Amino acid sequence: MDLVIAGAVIKDHNMIQKAIASAPDYPFSKKFILFDGIKSDKGSLMTDEYYAYTHYIAKKYPEFEVIRFDKNIYFRNMIKYVCKLSKSERLFVIQDDVQCHPMDLEQIVIQMNYLKDLKILCFPHKYIPFLGTPWFEPFDDSHPLPFIKSHGFTERTFLCDRINMLKICETMPEKNKMNLRFIEFIYNTEMNRSWWSRASYDEKNEYWKMFGCYFHYDIHHTHLVGKR
Repeated sequence: MDLVIAGAVIKDHNMIQKAIASAPDYPFSKKFILFDGIKSDKGSLMTDEYYAYTHYIAKKYPEFEVIRFDKNIYFRNMIKYVCKLSKSERLFVIQDDVQCHPMDLEQIVIQMNYLKDLKILCFPHKYIPFLGTPWFEPFDDSHPLPFIKSHGFTERTFLCDRINMLKICETMPEKNKMNLRFIEFIYNTEMNRSWWSRASYDEKNEYWKMFGCYFHYDIHHTHLVGKR
């Protein structure tokens, strides 16, 4: 498994260090930090500050392979890139304004291996009730394992099957600018379409199989809400 810290322009340069410090203690095969490119309409001062920031982080964390993108390509394309670059079976992804809560990742991986249909395991920012939220629609559990099947997931912090995630990034529709930029919006867009409210359990389940997403019901993350 590889660790991926996904970064972009952010006003608080300390946040990514909190994200890195919160990563689970685990023998990752490789560690990556991704820095999205800066938008072309940003001024030269912001560009210089961002350049200095990315180089400071690269120097401070030499155990990471730091990848800087020349253009602003957003989260979806950064993850697609690292999915192609990595050779590991799984990726553990943390965004740069997120703190993971403590977890025993080795135990979680053992538990995940019992579920052949699990392709994404995410860690929400709060408890998800049985009736769900606008972002999560729970529909089955894996008792005694602590994972809940869900339509919808969060990309702020998640563990995924690398090959399947690459397939999602390469093949899922880019129906609007949010789908084009972010992975979690692909699912949320589908859940907000008119057919979804009329769909049967089996019809929804067929869509779910392309993602295979679960959330951990008692391990969460803290969103630091970085200003961009």
